[in-house]
Amino acid sequence: MNVADNSDVFVDEIPVLTPDGEIQRWTVRARQSDDDDCHMRLAGGFGEHWDAKGADVFDAFAAVRREPEARGFRFLVVGARPDCWPSGMSSSMSGGVLVYRHYRSALQRLVHDLIDVVSRRGTRRYIFDAAPVSRVATAEEQAAFREQWSMRIL
Repeated sequence: MNVADNSDVFVDEIPVLTPDGEIQRWTVRARQSDDDDCHMRLAGGFGEHWDAKGADVFDAFAAVRREPEARGFRFLVVGARPDCWPSGMSSSMSGGVLVYRHYRSALQRLVHDLIDVVSRRGTRRYIFDAAPVSRVATAEEQAAFREQWSMRIL
């Protein structure tokens, strides 16, 4: 992540899988506005760009990627994994830049927590860290997973 002169602005390049199977680097820019929304611009490899806003970086990213995803693009970042999203506290403290992996079962979580402790990696991940294509989903699939996950917990 590159922080600009103003701490509420950042720019990053992220890997994107095109419908043709090519991996490109796209630019994502985010800034916090006076109304406390996060405004995001995604610039594609074909000179196109998309704009969206959300409550934080995660929400804005979910919104800005919907149109390119409908055209077959896939975002190869942790923030596009169906099992990753920020907690409420992380959203307010990091602005949605750090996400947690949410596991399907307590046993799966225990195993991964032990791996995180041994590897000293921690449980939070930067939203734009790379992720393999086999682990990412569309924003709609991510929202559906989150809904199913929350229903299982309650």
